[in-house]
Amino acid sequence: MEHPSIIVKDSMRHGASGHESSVVGIHLSGPNAKKSSVVVLTLNQSEAKFSSLYEKIGSVGSLFSDERIVDILKLMPSVSGVFVDCPISEPPCVNCERPVCPGVVRCEDVAVGMMLSIEQKRARKGGHKLRPLNPQNLRLWDAMFGRGVEFGNLEPTYSANLAPLVVRARTLQRRLRAVLPEIILKETNVPFLLSQLGKVLDGSDWVRGYRNFEKGFDLRAEILSEITSRKVSERAPSLSIQISEESIDELAGSVEAFHAFMASAMAVWSMRGLANTKTPYFSENIGWVDLLNVGAVKASSP
Repeated sequence: MEHPSIIVKDSMRHGASGHESSVVGIHLSGPNAKKSSVVVLTLNQSEAKFSSLYEKIGSVGSLFSDERIVDILKLMPSVSGVFVDCPISEPPCVNCERPVCPGVVRCEDVAVGMMLSIEQKRARKGGHKLRPLNPQNLRLWDAMFGRGVEFGNLEPTYSANLAPLVVRARTLQRRLRAVLPEIILKETNVPFLLSQLGKVLDGSDWVRGYRNFEKGFDLRAEILSEITSRKVSERAPSLSIQISEESIDELAGSVEAFHAFMASAMAVWSMRGLANTKTPYFSENIGWVDLLNVGAVKASSP
């Protein structure tokens, strides 16, 4: 069954083998935009292969895009993991249900206290004051990992751009609990992920250029070609995902489809043991962002 008004591009359908499973990557767009995308990869033993692209998903009549994404996931016979490309948790102040705010300094929330500790240790650069860490628009992960040297300065989780997407992701997770309770959304960050891949695969301009209007398509196609190339199969086989040349053009055709693929790729790499390890706080709390453990990728290379 295919969904009306959703562009679907398949390279293969699920076989009858009980050993085959699927991982899914989702790009969520704004609630009124028809730009959400879903990519499905199939896993068979150690092999990962591109399967399906559903793109230009939006609301039609009384059928909202969240319902359409849920319907797509229902088509999958066995889902091993689902990753999205936007925050799926809220800053401490947004998530707070206390009837009275005691103020940041007196707040008993562990995440707020850890953010205050990080704030006190941050170095000042010259005569410039660093913008304070604000638990109203930043999560603990943002403060700990998203503002450091490795990845650069992360956009606040509750910025004007991202806040609607956080609400969408949280709503989608609640919707999934009602019909597919076994699916727990996980989060990745595509620009950060491309920064890591660039270090492993010598792609220094990937982060800056993959959204470029003139050259973005070629660069996205280059990144996808690297992931499926023989060089990766020999040099970093744990990163290898099979994509046909025709499918590379389809996935590189829009930033939204590309983001969905990268989210699905992170799902595969996480299952292969290449994701960074959660710190103790995040092992029991939401808000972790899955990215590559570059050391593990290099260690898996022959």
